[in-house]
Amino acid sequence: MPRVLKWPVLLRVYRAGVLLVIVVLVHQQARWRDAQRGSTISLRQARKFFPAANRVQLRDAERGLCFVTDARGDTIGCLLTTSPQTDHIIGYSGPNNLLIALDSRGAIAGLELLSSGDTEEHVQKVKRDPGFFRTFIGWKPSEAPPPKIEGVSGATLTSFAIAESIQQRLAGAAPSLRFPEPVTLDEVRFLFSNATRVVPDHSRPRVLDASGRLLGFAVRTSPQADNISGYRGPTECLVALAPDGRTITGVRVRKSYDTDSYVEQIRRAEPFLKRFVGRSIEELAAFEFPKEKIEGVSGATQTARAVAEGLQRRFAAELKAQAPTPGWRPGPRDWGLAGVVAGALVMSFTALRGYRWVRVAWQLLLVGYVGLVNHDLLSLALFGGWAANGLALKAAPGLVLLAVAALLVPWATRRQLYCHQVCPHGAAQQLLLLRRRWAPPVKLAQALENLPAILLGFALLTLLLGWQVNLATLEPFDAWVWRAAGVVTLVIAGVGLAASLFIPQAYCRFGCPTGALLNFIRSAGSADHWGRRDWTALGFVAAGLMTVVVVRAWPRSQPEPELLTLRGRTMGTTWSVKIRDEIADLAVLEKTIAGEFEWAESLTSHWRTNTDLSEFNHSATTNAMPVPWPVLTLARWSAEISRATDGVFDITVGPLVRLWGFGPGPRRSEPPTDSEIAALLPAVGWQKLEVLDGTLRKQHPALEVDLSSIAKGWAIDQVAQLLERRGYTNFLVEAGGELRAHGRWIVAIEHPTRGCSLANESIATSGTYRQNYQSGGRLYSHLIDPRTGRPITHNTVSVSVRHADCAHADGWATALNVLGVEAGLPLAERLNLAAQFVVEQSAGKFEVQQSTAWKAREALASAVSAEKSQRSP
Repeated sequence: MPRVLKWPVLLRVYRAGVLLVIVVLVHQQARWRDAQRGSTISLRQARKFFPAANRVQLRDAERGLCFVTDARGDTIGCLLTTSPQTDHIIGYSGPNNLLIALDSRGAIAGLELLSSGDTEEHVQKVKRDPGFFRTFIGWKPSEAPPPKIEGVSGATLTSFAIAESIQQRLAGAAPSLRFPEPVTLDEVRFLFSNATRVVPDHSRPRVLDASGRLLGFAVRTSPQADNISGYRGPTECLVALAPDGRTITGVRVRKSYDTDSYVEQIRRAEPFLKRFVGRSIEELAAFEFPKEKIEGVSGATQTARAVAEGLQRRFAAELKAQAPTPGWRPGPRDWGLAGVVAGALVMSFTALRGYRWVRVAWQLLLVGYVGLVNHDLLSLALFGGWAANGLALKAAPGLVLLAVAALLVPWATRRQLYCHQVCPHGAAQQLLLLRRRWAPPVKLAQALENLPAILLGFALLTLLLGWQVNLATLEPFDAWVWRAAGVVTLVIAGVGLAASLFIPQAYCRFGCPTGALLNFIRSAGSADHWGRRDWTALGFVAAGLMTVVVVRAWPRSQPEPELLTLRGRTMGTTWSVKIRDEIADLAVLEKTIAGEFEWAESLTSHWRTNTDLSEFNHSATTNAMPVPWPVLTLARWSAEISRATDGVFDITVGPLVRLWGFGPGPRRSEPPTDSEIAALLPAVGWQKLEVLDGTLRKQHPALEVDLSSIAKGWAIDQVAQLLERRGYTNFLVEAGGELRAHGRWIVAIEHPTRGCSLANESIATSGTYRQNYQSGGRLYSHLIDPRTGRPITHNTVSVSVRHADCAHADGWATALNVLGVEAGLPLAERLNLAAQFVVEQSAGKFEVQQSTAWKAREALASAVSAEKSQRSP
């Protein structure tokens, strides 16, 4: 390499190429990180502006609009971010991403600066200004011009860039909260009969036919018409524009909050709507209704006038937004920097720099104007921000000119323009130097001279890895804006200036990474040769390339939301709900879930004495009695399971359960006698319970209904449906060991302990290993076979069933456990039930047997898990 680049011209090209490669690496890596970073708006963020927020939903992906709804599902606001739409607006060194909250009227309710590519000191200066963000509050982009903005002192470029981002983001993207529904193709076809596709294009969706030919544009009158009330409320229209985008070809009432009869009259009043057809949007925007003689529709005058005014406002606002903006012109600050650059060129290329009094006067000017007044200094933070985000050509043309001159002049002419003739920090060091000087030991000086290159390497690594490090703290230049500077910056500035009292240009020699960057590009003319700086630069490029490759190849996974667990008691056992989702108010949700379990128990409990079911059980009549709909539903489902199992599953078995000591009341120490069992059998039998329309009827006066084997699962279903209605997507509901999952969850099954993967399904387990008692050396299970009136005696100790809903899983687990593996597994195969049987073998060992459907569900859940893992970036 040194031999190839022995000619100075090639060496210059090499150094410029190295700088260009590093800039491209930093820029592309920044764009890649932006693509990896999610742009979702959390519920916590929404609740800062809308305390009643319950859900945040992205309804308009094209414009990035997230609508906020309350617990009743009513839209209460809208949230949107300025990024990526305004990422091209650069302040001092980078773009800003703001969260904008719009209230139900479409006015700005709040702003939050989410992230910024600008220097931390400038950003904090803007955040601490109490009036800056407040200026935007209440602004309605659809109706009023942007507010007049005053720049924040010490952070002018950053504040103006933020203001421009807000204004540009809302231009044409202001949402309608009264009419949030997107326009459908079916609606468009009423105006364009040949339409086959609608292509979103900001506020003017393009309408295309089958061949892709432009038929025209479909324009909504919202949000401009949102606050124009007719008789009772606003009306939105859909307007068809010709391909020229100027001529109106049709108008159709889309949706209205006005009186239905008045709206229908407008829809049927073709002459009224046709008054607008054929006119240009310029004509409509300039409408003066008395002169145009736009009459209302008889019987719906106010509604008609609201429609006409909505059309007029819509196109007046569009034309106003399209009005040419004043041409861009450099400001006084930019002209001042241009003058500094011109003066620096004169000082560099003339003999004036040889006159001490001229040199001192120039240095004082640099300290006073560039340092204390203008504050525009080149720095690592500035170069890094521009490399990552682009040049701030519009916001700071003078600063861009200074940077270009600082790079090109030393590269082409050997003159170090910026460090010697522009930098106020360098000028201050020259002014402070005392006559009595001190030279540090050679080895110490050589070691310190490596520090700028080390800082350059650290800055490059920071930019490529995306570390949240404020590069401005590595240098002292922000200390010139001392009110906005950080402590570290002030310390570096103080130490550097103090050292320069005795060591010429102490900070420039031993601490300035920006100076090291400019010195790398500097040419030495005909004496130029390959040196240590070129090897260092080559190492930087190699390290940068390796960093990019490693970062992009490194496996990444999206962090799962925090797992939140709610608990309570129901139906004589405990319940728990685990949620991996954002929860607006944990206490409110816990109370709501507890209320849902309580409601379910109050309807289905036979233990409580004040329920309709208890009243039915205690009644000795065989007349039909009304019961709540959940009892009827569960009775019907139970009858289906009873029929399929030849009566093994029976919700009338309650008296026998109680007789054996497993129901309400004290436990038995001895089993009941045969005569006691025989006395209850006539009152037991699923066929003796008639499920009628809204009522139940006993065929035996002593018959009782016990829903314990299915009601818990049904209660879980009700809670799961409640959470689904609230918009939660990843949760696990459990009560007494029965579970229903929404999303993918890994759960454990007891006795023996084993894992099970659930994906949007339920699982229930019926076991004999807990509720039992021993008498006379024999173990009696709580599961009663209604055919014999006695506990089951086979060696199946538990059965687990997976099902779409938990009520059926609960009922079938009980039924199959009563049957046992010998009869239950064939039945599960025949009915395609996902069932798993645990059978006790000799010496306390267990054998697990599964139905084909169980194996298929487990394989499917595992496949979903594997696919999700592969998709995780």
